[in-house]
Amino acid sequence: RQQFSFPSIFIYGHTSSGKTYVMQTLLNTLELPHVFVNCVEYFTSRLLLEEILIQLQSCSSVTEQTSHVPCDSFNDFVRLFKQAVASQELQDQTLYIVLDRAEQLREMEANILPAFLRLQELTDRNVTVVLLSEIVWELFRPNTGCFEPFTLYFPDYSIGHLQKILSQNHPPEYSADFYAAYINILLGVFYMVCRDLKELQHLAVLNFSKYCEPVVRGEANERDTRKLWKNIEPHLKKAMQTVYLREIS
Repeated sequence: RQQFSFPSIFIYGHTSSGKTYVMQTLLNTLELPHVFVNCVEYFTSRLLLEEILIQLQSCSSVTEQTSHVPCDSFNDFVRLFKQAVASQELQDQTLYIVLDRAEQLREMEANILPAFLRLQELTDRNVTVVLLSEIVWELFRPNTGCFEPFTLYFPDYSIGHLQKILSQNHPPEYSADFYAAYINILLGVFYMVCRDLKELQHLAVLNFSKYCEPVVRGEANERDTRKLWKNIEPHLKKAMQTVYLREIS
């Protein structure tokens, strides 16, 4: 933890591929000092820089400095950042600043992204900036050139991964095998048109009661997959037409 880490890391992948969850879990499990900010919530450079300082003060031992401090420029941010990291516990290990939905940085002032990429150099402190994004680095790179981050790619979940993740949410009143068979049917229909885990979770919850109807009415047991499939097939085909419409509306 005392060694200097890479100044900036760029993690990209499609939506719902686990980027944010993995980073939060990693930082919390290893109890690493960190700041986690969503750039869509803090959509101007001033809001973003002030939020980082506020979170930084809360994880530092310097309790007198928890009041709001205005930060009008990146120069002010560097000065205030050094003051906040002055506590002994933060100087001894790498501090991680994670900027989620980092593509929003492209809408801010031109100096913000290059400055974050070399924050370690500007502050002379042991800090690593992690950018999480759904778009590739080539769409980020400024025309003037900047420090190149270390890039990591999060691939989409395979059908096997989705099967395992979705099967964990089975209702307690039904067996795990019964729910896993339902998820297999669901993925068989929707996997070619939808790989979004959140959307698939929504579809699984939405259609499960329809799948269970023959069992509830006593017309079939949990192992009668043919009857269960015949009952839900027209319903799933109809649901195919409304995939993603929930997000648009």
